[in-house]
Amino acid sequence: MKKSKKLDVFFNPGVHPQFAEIFNYPPKGVKYHYSLPKGDHNSEFTRKKRLAIVQIHKLGIPRMAYITNSKKYYLIHSTRGILPLNKKPWVVDVESGAAFAGLNWNNLKNPIMQKIIIKMLSSPYCKKIITQSEAAKRSLLENLDCSSFKDKIETIYLAWHTTKLKRKSSDRVRISFIGRGFYEKGGNDLQEAFKILNKKYPGKVSLKYKGIVPKNKKLKLSNVKYLENISDPKEFYEEIFGDCDIYVQPTTVDSYGVSIQEAMSTGLPIVCTDDFTLPELVKDGYNGFLVKSPINWYDYRFNLDKYVKDVKKPHPETVRELVEKISILIEDEKLRRKMGKNSLKMIDSGKLSIRERNKKLLKIYREALG
Repeated sequence: MKKSKKLDVFFNPGVHPQFAEIFNYPPKGVKYHYSLPKGDHNSEFTRKKRLAIVQIHKLGIPRMAYITNSKKYYLIHSTRGILPLNKKPWVVDVESGAAFAGLNWNNLKNPIMQKIIIKMLSSPYCKKIITQSEAAKRSLLENLDCSSFKDKIETIYLAWHTTKLKRKSSDRVRISFIGRGFYEKGGNDLQEAFKILNKKYPGKVSLKYKGIVPKNKKLKLSNVKYLENISDPKEFYEEIFGDCDIYVQPTTVDSYGVSIQEAMSTGLPIVCTDDFTLPELVKDGYNGFLVKSPINWYDYRFNLDKYVKDVKKPHPETVRELVEKISILIEDEKLRRKMGKNSLKMIDSGKLSIRERNKKLLKIYREALG
């Protein structure tokens, strides 16, 4: 295909905001066509639908999609699994190897499922398997026989637009956190660390917590604020990232870490665990600090029951490291600003930038079409 020709690409996004960052900021010369998923992601109907899909995966049927009127487009970019019935060039992107199995690693071990996935990814219609991180790439290679399509696998990081915020001034060093799962996302570990920091720096720190917290676990401190849902994106950014000095995410369960990338896109230093993809987003000592965690969901991928038990146990070493790293940033305003600028640089012009992502996507699209 000539480089000057406009590319009509059908993009089938999921419900996560990360996909809007692709079709809202397309590569030059690419026109995306897409249909947004219908319905409320948290509705009873959607919940029952997900449960039904889980049962299908248990039978050995991998995640797959069908694109109607696919003949209208040059290429299909799938974020929702393989495309067994579309006889068009297509690429697929995944957050981990388990994405083909409904994010359940035990399902991926099913020989029927493996056979179908390998056949489809080896198909001449499948032009590229895009992994969202090197950790995701390793997880695919370690859990699936990729010998027949290994050369198709390529990592392209998620990208995020930068947001200019006039950061509010405060006489306190403000910490923000986002996490739906209290234990899984590290909310309990962060709160334990904050109790120590609050005594260490009386009147000098505050915590803003966006997520679900058990009632008996909420800290009864005037400098801790628990936030409800904020539907307006601008208000959300101003509340979470604008009124903030340090973003902390001691997660044990993220396959990527989009909220960390969002915080980086506003120029914040990060303190997070070394879970899966996070060491690829946060360079220790450059744009934040990494904390070693004894719990990493990937290590427990075949034993989720043990993960659920272990993640709720006390993690004193994680808490100790959180206190240590956050203390460094509390005491050094210049370092906070420097690391925040480095975060923004990585998003604006580095490996996590829209420019870098689009350059790689465009190359993949054009190679897929010959």
